[in-house]
Order: sequence, then structure tokens, then C-alpha cells
Amino acid sequence: MVRKLNSFKLMRVFSVLLCILPLMLFAQNRSLNNFTDANGLKQGTWKVRHESSQAVRYIGQFKDNKPYGLFKHYYKSGILSAIMEFEGETSGITMYHENGIVLSVGKYINQLKDSVWYFFNDRNELLSSEDYVNDKIHGKQFLYYPVDPNKGEIKIMEMYHYNLGNKHGAWEHYHQSGHLKAKGKYDNGNLQGEVFYYFTNGQIDLRGFYKKGKKNGLWTYYDENGSVNKEVNYKEDKLLKGKELEIYLEALKAKKTMIKNE
Repeated sequence: MVRKLNSFKLMRVFSVLLCILPLMLFAQNRSLNNFTDANGLKQGTWKVRHESSQAVRYIGQFKDNKPYGLFKHYYKSGILSAIMEFEGETSGITMYHENGIVLSVGKYINQLKDSVWYFFNDRNELLSSEDYVNDKIHGKQFLYYPVDPNKGEIKIMEMYHYNLGNKHGAWEHYHQSGHLKAKGKYDNGNLQGEVFYYFTNGQIDLRGFYKKGKKNGLWTYYDENGSVNKEVNYKEDKLLKGKELEIYLEALKAKKTMIKNE
């Protein structure tokens, strides 16, 4: 009789274990991966997959819905696409081309691009560096002649100034030799005022005027020895010829006379 009772008790214990073991395993899995607490906040390690795929998109950690520490992102191919290091509201990031070469290096503040970012092609050649504020280019942008920074001298191709995402201020373009190739100014995204283009020997190649991003007024072409080659006139990007040119020049002459007599 005692043996039967013991056997009965063992069977009950075994049955209870079979019932609660899946719940224990489920609770353990929730505590380790993709866990959302009672307030709907992400906690602990999260491993997220690409949509409609078993390929991992990223692995990282959250505390009260905020990412912290190291995050790794992946292409659908399984190749690393980015590494992010979170520290409070700031995160440094290195992004990669699918061949493993660095694509960009920069920083986020509150998930918005900030400070200097560097961009590379898939041959490890530096292409540009840009200043950011609140996810918009603000300050200087440098475009470079493609070169591996570890193997050759970095040479500026173009330089722009930006104001909250718009080109605004001085623009310079350089020959690969380092000599100035062109210069002008932008106003709220458009070329404005006088621009100059130069031969490699430093002589002026071309000078002209822009108004709200369109060629406007006199454009003068030069020879490499500095002599004037030809002159043309534009109005709102249209090259003036024949009667249109005559009317334009007469109007310009009359305007100059009026200003002189004031």
C-alpha cells in the first residue's frame, strides 16, 4: 500500500512538472530576448530579424526602451552592415559596404546626425566629409578626389558651406594639382553673384554672373594668356542672340544711364 502511494505521488509531481516546465522555459526566453515589460518598454537583449526573413537585422540591448551599449546590424546576406556604440543620447557608428569596406563613420545625438561624418566608396577611397547639426549638413562639406587614405595624399576637389541643409556661402573647386579651378557663392541653395573659372596655370578661363541659380548677365571667356576670347549674355539661363540681345543691351544701357544721372 505504501509503495502504491509513493508511486501515485511521484506521478502527480511528474504531471505538474510537465505542465509548468514550458511556462518556465517561456519565461526564461522572455527575460533573455525581445522582452517587453508591463509598461510596454523594451528591456534586455533584442534580436530582430529582417521582415519576412530569418536573417538577423540587428542585435542589441535596451533599458526602459532606450538602446545602450553595442549594437550590430546586418545585411540580409548575414554580412555586418553597421556597428553602433550607445552612451546615453550619443552613439558612434561605423557603417560598412557589403564587401566589408567602411562606408561611413559618424555620430548621432538623439538619433540625429551630428558633428563630422566621413564617407568612403567600396574601394576604401575617401569621398567626402560633412558637418552635421540636427541631421542636416551645417558648416563645411569637402568632396575629395578618390584616394585610399592609407596609401595616398588626400586632395580636396570641392568645398561648400551649408546652412541647415542648404548650400549657403563660399564655394571652391580645385584641380587635382591643388590649384583653384572655380569659385563663387551660394545663397540659400542657389549660385548667386559672380563666379570665376581658372586654367591650371591660374589664369581666368571664364567669369560670369548667376541670379538665383541661373546664368544672368555678361559671361566672358579668356585665353590661357589672359586675353578675352569672346563675350556672351544670358537672361535667366537663356543665351541671348539677335534681336533679343539688342533689346537686352539697350535696356541695360538705359539702366546704367539712369543710375549715373541720379
